[in-house]
Amino acid sequence: MKLAIKLLNKNVVNKEDYKEEYNKVSSTYTHWLDKMGQFTDRIIDEDIHINRKVKILDFSCGTGYITKKLLEKDIYGEMEIISVDYSDKMLEELRRLEDNRITIVNSEGIEFLRSTDERFDMIYFGWALSYFNYRELFELFKKVLNPKGRVKIITNVQGTLSGIEDIFLKVMYKNQGQVIKPMDIKFNLPNGQEGLTKWFNQFGFQELNVEEEELVVSFDKPEELLDWLSETGAIAGTACIFKDYHLIKEDIIEEIRRTKYKRGKYQINHKFAYGTYRLE
Repeated sequence: MKLAIKLLNKNVVNKEDYKEEYNKVSSTYTHWLDKMGQFTDRIIDEDIHINRKVKILDFSCGTGYITKKLLEKDIYGEMEIISVDYSDKMLEELRRLEDNRITIVNSEGIEFLRSTDERFDMIYFGWALSYFNYRELFELFKKVLNPKGRVKIITNVQGTLSGIEDIFLKVMYKNQGQVIKPMDIKFNLPNGQEGLTKWFNQFGFQELNVEEEELVVSFDKPEELLDWLSETGAIAGTACIFKDYHLIKEDIIEEIRRTKYKRGKYQINHKFAYGTYRLE
């Protein structure tokens, strides 16, 4: 009943909480990039030829991995990049890069898209789809894209972090007195590459290419698996659920120990799709 009342009052994990969570992991986010950057690289390629300066939006850019790769590879020749993220701490890393081809904007993503007068040839969007309502987001992507503009995306899909939802729901139920901000543990994710394409098709985007992959990460101890999830932002927002996260942390670790041990290791999967969609 307490959880239901909180949900009715909309006292739930929100975008400000996510911002603070990513501020906290900004110094450890390199762990994610070290492991998953190789897959992000697959959307950073030249597949558009424009005989003028190319305008690019790096949406929810985080520490600027994609922006830096675009500048490093210089695949579009003359280009202008606007890099947007809500976490000021994540952007600190990118601000160290002095390059007059980039403009850094500290803004909530939807607010930026609603207010900007800029028009883009390309939107890069890495690992942040689950934090947005895709219907609202893709409609705004249409608004800011030039004709035949493209979205190059990499995103988690349904089936990623298998078992984590059940772990947190069980711990929440066991520690209801500690729950101050419920969150929808069911990630707002497409059903694989087919689901992602279906979402884009609803808003007039045509699939140019899309792939789906899965990576399993293994650890010797359950504590290490939880550290990975926390330090990479993979479970951003979950600490905000509880009045005192440290009091219930051992319960989470115990559930990981009980459910995530396989072939001598504690394992977690990351299932994701990536590809390019063109506005028709």
